[in-house]
Amino acid sequence: MMQVGVSIYGLKPVLETLRYVDRDLYNQTTKDIRKVSQPLVQKVKGDFPTSVLSGFMRPAQNSKRRGGAFPHYDVKKARQGVGVKIGGRKNQMTNSWPVVRIQQKNAGAMIFDMAGAKNRGGTFVKNLEKEKYGRASRVMWKSVRSNLPLVEKNIKDAVEKVEKAINAQLQTSIERREKQSAFTKTQGRNALGQFGG
Repeated sequence: MMQVGVSIYGLKPVLETLRYVDRDLYNQTTKDIRKVSQPLVQKVKGDFPTSVLSGFMRPAQNSKRRGGAFPHYDVKKARQGVGVKIGGRKNQMTNSWPVVRIQQKNAGAMIFDMAGAKNRGGTFVKNLEKEKYGRASRVMWKSVRSNLPLVEKNIKDAVEKVEKAINAQLQTSIERREKQSAFTKTQGRNALGQFGG
């Protein structure tokens, strides 16, 4: 699965805290983040070309390959394969956590996008470059990076809303504990050490 993470500093701890403090609010927040990420998903979907190398667009016939026929490129499936996922693993290079990941689940589209990332010597990769599709990543990375401003502010706004809700809950909890503490100080203890005696 090909994916590109969108990191916004400081959001991972907020979401982690929210998961334990208020599960319903966490679920609503992830739903909101998915919703505000849709313009980015639609742009990435639209950046997958309608046609690529003609031989790569035809499904293999009578393939003896173990695991089924070699994947082919189908623009409809390539666009359907683009989706959004919340959270992810820490990026060791940037030392940040992705809040949103735009991912591609279609095998043919992944091959088109990333062919030649490690070895540019193959005929397929040379043909892609010769036909002006460029180097890997041909769609996902470029599209996410160029269209990120569409959603970045909306994601930050969704998380700021959550931060305010968490702070309000914490403040309520602190005030309740202070009242309990003040009340217990006014109560006397009986011979057994119990309050109210």
